[in-house]
Parts: sequence; structure tokens; C-alpha cells
Amino acid sequence: MKRQRKKWKFWLVPLVIFLLFAGPVLQSSASNSQKVVDMAGILDAGEEEKLQKQLEKIAEKYTCDVVVVTTDSCEGKQIREYTDDYYEAQNYGYGANYSGILLMVSMGDRKYHMTTQGWAISVFWNSRLQAIDETISTLLADGKYYKAFRKFGDLAEEYMEEAKYGTTRSKKFKFESSMDLDLRISISLLAGVIVAACVYLGLFAQLKSVRGSHTAQDYVQKGSFHVTRQKDVFLYSTVSKTKIEKIEETDETGGGGTHTTSGGGKSTTHTTARSGSSTTHTTSSGRRAGGHTGSF
Repeated sequence: MKRQRKKWKFWLVPLVIFLLFAGPVLQSSASNSQKVVDMAGILDAGEEEKLQKQLEKIAEKYTCDVVVVTTDSCEGKQIREYTDDYYEAQNYGYGANYSGILLMVSMGDRKYHMTTQGWAISVFWNSRLQAIDETISTLLADGKYYKAFRKFGDLAEEYMEEAKYGTTRSKKFKFESSMDLDLRISISLLAGVIVAACVYLGLFAQLKSVRGSHTAQDYVQKGSFHVTRQKDVFLYSTVSKTKIEKIEETDETGGGGTHTTSGGGKSTTHTTARSGSSTTHTTSSGRRAGGHTGSF
């Protein structure tokens, strides 16, 4: 008995240490590591592998899931409900709030839905989801599925980068590139102005004998011109008209707030903030989720 107790004590200490240190790590990890699920078979093996690496890297960096799923049908459900149920049934999402965004593409319905939960709701506002929609809808319609999913990943990373660090790598890259070009143009213009100014000053210095005159007296030989008669003659008049525009005052004011509507056992919440507006709803399991539906 004493030996058994010693064995339990021997294993108990490492177990407690493991739970203390590994617990937060496990909590911040997503339960499902598969970021690309191509049930419709519209991607080849190489495309699926590249996309998996891209989305997996983004998800681990920001501890927010980024997932792409394709299907042939929604099994009789509305695509929003089908996407929400799939997200939760497959254990996607990081942390206690299941943070993540999932793009579901239904080939049979020619529709797609993006669902957001946890931190992703505050990252992907309605306008940002609409921006993603406008980017991928044309690509999906043209059959460029892999390119559309890559763009989805790029935009997801850009918005999460901005939300977490206040900037984006793509904007920073464009800014640095434009700075290099602007600097070159500025230096060229400045050099041109300096050269032109030097030439102008050199020519101006040579005109020492030339002076400006306000009257014609200096150009007339003295005693050669005599005025015998003079009179004033009215030639023409000029009338200027200015139209006075009517100014109409308009009142354009707005504010933030929250509006909730309910029906059929589910509720939809419209939350407006200065940074953006997010529309959320309650899933079948009772979670809060945002999202956007589009077609192609």
C-alpha cells in the first residue's frame, strides 16, 4: 500500500504541472486542425494543400480560425443555418468564445455564407464581409475557386492584422513602395527647380542696363511731340453679373446603438459602433454568430 501511494505521488506532481502549463495552450488552440474541407471536389490536391497551409498559418498566428468548406448541397437547410451547424459540429473556433470565420460554398445552390463567432464578429463588420463578397463573388462565378479562396484568406489576414495591431502588411508595403517612388520624383523635381533658378538668376544679372518704365515718356524724343487738341471719347461699357445660389441646409446626424428583433425562437441583433456595424443572430445551439450570405 505504501509503495502504491508513493507511485501515485510520483505521477501526481508532473500531472498537475502539465495541466497548469498546458491548460491555457489547449484552450487557445482550435479543436479542428482541418482548415480546408472540399466535399464538392472543386480543388485539386495541390491547391488544397497550399490553401491548408495558408489558412492554418493565419489561424495559428491570430488564434482565430479561418476555414473554407465546399459542399454539393445544404441538405435541405438554409445555407446560414447549415454553415452555423457545421462550424459547431466540427468543433471549429479558438478559445472559450470559439473565435473564427468559416466560408461555406454550396455548389448546388450557387450560394455561399461566411459565419463568424467570438473575436471574429468584432473583426469582420458588415462592410468588411461585403468587401470580401465583392472580391470573391466574381471569381467564384468564373470558376476560379482556388483564387477566390486565396483572396478570402488574404483579406481575412489583413482585417485581423489591422484589428490586432492597428495596421496591415499590405497597406504598409504599398506605403513604403509609394514612398520610394515619391522620394525619387521629389528629388528630381527639386534638382530641376534648382538648375532652372540658377539659369534664371544668371540671365537676370546680365540685364543691368534694362529698367522697367511705367509711362511712354522715356521712349519719346524730347521736343518731337506736341499735343494741339485733346478730348475724352466714351467707347464701350462692361456689365458683370453674379448669380446668387440658394443654400439649403440639411441635417445629417447619426449615432450608435443596438436593436434586437426576435421571431421563430431566434433573435437577430444589429450592433452599430463607430468602427463598424455587425449584425448577429443566435444559432441553433444558442451561440452568438455574425455572417453574410452571397450568390454566384
